[in-house]
Amino acid sequence: MSLLREQSIFLQHVVELLHKADELGFQASGGELYRTPEQQALHVQNGRSQTMSSQHLKRLAIDLNFFREGLDGQARLTYDVEELRPLGQYWESLDAANRWGGNWNSFKDTPHFERREGSALAAPVIAVTATPPSSRRGSGLITGNVGASCSNQRDDVETVQRLLNLCSQQQRFALPEGQLTPDGAYGAKTLAAVMAFQRSVIGEQEPSGRVEPVSATLASLCESLPASVDGTLLALLYLRASDDDLALFGERLGKVMANRQIDTPLRQAHFLAQIGHESGEFRFHAEIASGEAYQGRIDLGNLQPGDGRRFKGRGLIQLTGRANYAEYGRAIGREDELLSKPELVETDADLCVDVAGWFWAKRGLNAIADADDLSTLTKRINGGLNGLDDRRRLLNRSKSLLGIS
Repeated sequence: MSLLREQSIFLQHVVELLHKADELGFQASGGELYRTPEQQALHVQNGRSQTMSSQHLKRLAIDLNFFREGLDGQARLTYDVEELRPLGQYWESLDAANRWGGNWNSFKDTPHFERREGSALAAPVIAVTATPPSSRRGSGLITGNVGASCSNQRDDVETVQRLLNLCSQQQRFALPEGQLTPDGAYGAKTLAAVMAFQRSVIGEQEPSGRVEPVSATLASLCESLPASVDGTLLALLYLRASDDDLALFGERLGKVMANRQIDTPLRQAHFLAQIGHESGEFRFHAEIASGEAYQGRIDLGNLQPGDGRRFKGRGLIQLTGRANYAEYGRAIGREDELLSKPELVETDADLCVDVAGWFWAKRGLNAIADADDLSTLTKRINGGLNGLDDRRRLLNRSKSLLGIS
């Protein structure tokens, strides 16, 4: 996709965000959109930024000021993370390429909304021309080069940062300045860590400091990937997930996959890709919409007043409609409870994960995963092909982490 097309999509999403802000009672004023390289250098120099690869340089980021009307009738500027979170969630729900600064690990930049070009597309399959490593795990895990004067896509940088931390935790080498903050911002600490790894582990006397999609450095970094699906692997798969959600769902997900015979790398890759998309990489435990659109849907069993909102989509694969809540409730012996308290599928972490495994098994999706048929799987889950590019992106990433060529 061309940069101009990315910029056009970005601005369309900004318009949608402003409409959503108005719906939620915010007033907005414009901030910074474009930043010259000279201005970015000043931001780095004075500590306002840690990287020279800002999306502002590409007109793919904007800072917006949001105001609420106070009790005195005066507009009040807010930077509060929780107050602005509905806007951040909405922005990121528009496209897998969208990122909100309020979700960053390093610092909370709540006025910042950006698009990472290429993130919504399927990761390319990269042919290995060098001597193939003993394991293909990690092939295609990054899509561009990471290093000085490189593209340094945020997802690629964060992937490398997490892999370096993992290798250090396994005592394969020592990080010169301690654990890296996996924020996707390329800077001096990440460069020093890459060079230390290349010097200590790869044996390069004059390390380049670059990590390329097909390289001995990436292959060696990926030797530290965990042997099974756990929180560490999920953190590398779902870069947008919070540490709290990774801890909440990681172990539970392993148990559900084992109980539902999602027990081969290919089945796991498809399952993780689908629930990753449906849940926005663990960020959404219920659909953002109110559910009013489901009111009166006979096929969902929504025959009583308020059923649409009451039985809206919840869980990592969103359970929707009175009839489906009742069927799942019967399957686990809690039908009356779920019909009276359907929100439990969102708030109870065990149910939130388990319902995804139940749905998967009920629909016989292991057989479709065995055939590696992404389109049919998506239709069985979604009813159409909504979000297919993002599901494919997550599937390719899952396959890379699990060593599926």
